[in-house]
Amino acid sequence: MAFADSGFVTLTADSGPAARYRSFLAALRGQARVVIGTRGAVWAPVQDLGFLGVWDEGNDLLAEPRAPYPHIREVAALRAQRAGAALMLAGYGRSTEAQALVERGWLRPIALAGHDQRELSAVVRTPRDRPDQLGRLPHDAFDIIRAGLASGPVLVQVPRGGYQVVVVCRQCRTQLHCGACGGPLHGREDGLICGLCGARPQAWACPECGSTGWRAPVVGAERTAEELGRAFPQVPIRQSHAGHILATVDDRSALVICTPGAEPAAEDGYSAAVLLDADTPLLRADLRAAEEALRRWLHVCALVRPGEHGGSVLVVGAADHPAVQALIRLDPAGLAARELEDRREAGFPPAARLIVVEGDQVGVEGLAGQLILADDVEVWGPAPVLEVDGALGDTWRLTVRAPLAAGAAAVETIRDVQAIRTAHKDPGAVRIVVDPVRIG
Repeated sequence: MAFADSGFVTLTADSGPAARYRSFLAALRGQARVVIGTRGAVWAPVQDLGFLGVWDEGNDLLAEPRAPYPHIREVAALRAQRAGAALMLAGYGRSTEAQALVERGWLRPIALAGHDQRELSAVVRTPRDRPDQLGRLPHDAFDIIRAGLASGPVLVQVPRGGYQVVVVCRQCRTQLHCGACGGPLHGREDGLICGLCGARPQAWACPECGSTGWRAPVVGAERTAEELGRAFPQVPIRQSHAGHILATVDDRSALVICTPGAEPAAEDGYSAAVLLDADTPLLRADLRAAEEALRRWLHVCALVRPGEHGGSVLVVGAADHPAVQALIRLDPAGLAARELEDRREAGFPPAARLIVVEGDQVGVEGLAGQLILADDVEVWGPAPVLEVDGALGDTWRLTVRAPLAAGAAAVETIRDVQAIRTAHKDPGAVRIVVDPVRIG
């Protein structure tokens, strides 16, 4: 192997406690000069550290879910600074945090020129249908699948697994509601049904535009497999999703239906890929929605053969969205620069420091009442946090936003107040997160 002469170890959760401890000791004693692993490997005590590399640096799985919630991108940067070591942040996409380091001159970008990148990558395009005629499975999707199956497997990515939850108007995307009780209508092969009262309306017209057509805003992997199975009855269909993730597929013609993050690698690359419901991940209530969507789409593009070998990718979504345009141009740096500029204008990380305090009402309100912050620091809340279903939950939140220059002082003030409350055994429990991964 490439590192056999220098000695290397791996640090992963799958190794088990004993094997991980042996690897840790080998790095500590200088017996292993190279450590390769998952999130926890960034803490490995490598002697005479000379290089740190982080692959897929924008992946939210690299953020530690336990206090103090560090992202290994920041840990690696701090270790490189302290040790005088080289640092490489790599991946198919680029996070706004990495872009901020580039614009400050702390990192230097290494990337292929645009025309070279396009020569080595699959051809990415959007459907030719007009937006008002664009269905969930447009004609171009069937064409690209049919052409791709002639030379190998075809990947179809859908935003989620399972079946549809609610349906919307095909024309204006207004959600359908029951005329009897006002509950949400669900779509079935035999028509519409109310999920609350069980009514089955025989005729329905959109109150906004008058259209009588409807569709599911998100159709999961299982339903997609059924639809494509009927369209291509002689083609094997394989599914990969949470709980049933395939590692690889062979080079025989097949339809591979998967959810984001569960894409298996093909032996000789996929001949084509279709990104369905591309608008859905862009509508997530998260500041990083566009950045994360592009990162996942580019990962799919990397699994497809180059365009000179017939590889092509169809993204079914709004062609004018900046993230879709960045995908077509294969330009993650351009989107990262745009997102960073937007965050500067809005005052969000990494252009500002955001401190979030969450916990029960007593704890959050108690901490908020003792805070004395600088005049240029903004405080929002305390307020109850909305649950996924839109109801107000038992968790309360206090959000503090500070300019970068005042960020360290704001963090220190909040930490000191909480330390005093803990020492006095004041009631209530809270957790404090600086620049959380999820903002929204």
